[in-house]
Amino acid sequence: MLKRILYVGVAMVMFSCGSSDTRSQLSELKKERDNLDSKIKKLELQLKKSNGKSVEQSITVNVSKLTSQEFKHYIKVQGVIESDNNIFIPVQTPGIVTKIYVDEGDKVRKGQVLAQIDADLIKRSIEEIKVSLKLAKTVYERQSRLWEKKIGSEVQYLNSKTQKESLELKLAGLKKRLEMSKIIAPIAGTVDDIRLKEGEMAGAGASGIRVVSVSDLKIKSELSEQYINDISKADKVNVYIPSLNSKTEESVESVGKVIDPVNRTFQLEIKAPKVDGIKPNMNAVLGVNDYTNPEALMVSLDIIQRTGDAFFLFTAKEKNGKWYASKTNVKVGKYYNNMIEVLDGLSEGDFIISFGYQHVSDGSLLSIRK
Repeated sequence: MLKRILYVGVAMVMFSCGSSDTRSQLSELKKERDNLDSKIKKLELQLKKSNGKSVEQSITVNVSKLTSQEFKHYIKVQGVIESDNNIFIPVQTPGIVTKIYVDEGDKVRKGQVLAQIDADLIKRSIEEIKVSLKLAKTVYERQSRLWEKKIGSEVQYLNSKTQKESLELKLAGLKKRLEMSKIIAPIAGTVDDIRLKEGEMAGAGASGIRVVSVSDLKIKSELSEQYINDISKADKVNVYIPSLNSKTEESVESVGKVIDPVNRTFQLEIKAPKVDGIKPNMNAVLGVNDYTNPEALMVSLDIIQRTGDAFFLFTAKEKNGKWYASKTNVKVGKYYNNMIEVLDGLSEGDFIISFGYQHVSDGSLLSIRK
């Protein structure tokens, strides 16, 4: 019994001590809370004294100073290299091809014989006509002398004259056919295509040889009618020929004045560059300079933002020794190669936020990266 009383007494003492510790801890925490509340109030008071504005963290950005420079706009379009002297010389007299004197790629001169069609029959006919014509001339000369002396009849004289003239016409015709059995180059140039084979029958018109003059090549292209008032003769054109990896600058030679009613385009001609390996029907990529501003204000197309129909970007402006972001509305013009022309809203010397513009808003405090 005594032990039980002793245990109960000890437990009561321990419980009494635990309650005292808890109250003490609670009291300490309340004091700490009061101290924190006091510090918070002091800081809030300091913020209110800073012109009613809270101290904000600055945003790090890059800026670039705007300067005027030349801006050129180009129209990208496809073109094809062509030659006005691209001539297919057809077979005029059908027959067996007896000889081809050239190969594809050969340089030829004007008047050079390129191939020969069998003309043995024509040659034999010419020889026969020559024999008959020789006799006819002799008869005609004798009849002519007799007729001058009033000997013989007029009919005999006229028959001999007609016979001679008829044979002369036949001979001329055969010589023309003999000439037509040859394929002759009408221009100086390069043999581009041979549609003949020795020993095979060549049909008139379908078979022949193509000769191309590469000394006078042009690039032809078609542009949308919306550009017809923007392109003029002598405008500069960047010409790129992919198959030759050739880049040159040429000039516009002629601008079509008629709009194609089907595709609503007009034709553009440019003199082809003098580069090795250039051939008709090669493709070309053209950059036609349709607009130039020698003193343009340009910015990267990436930093231009849009709200509805309005365009804007962010500039950096200094105030009281600090830099702030300023939302600036702009009027833009043409763009090319990721650069866009600013027509209104900016002045030379303005500082454009070129990096970090995604994170700023109008009035943001800036930290400019050097």
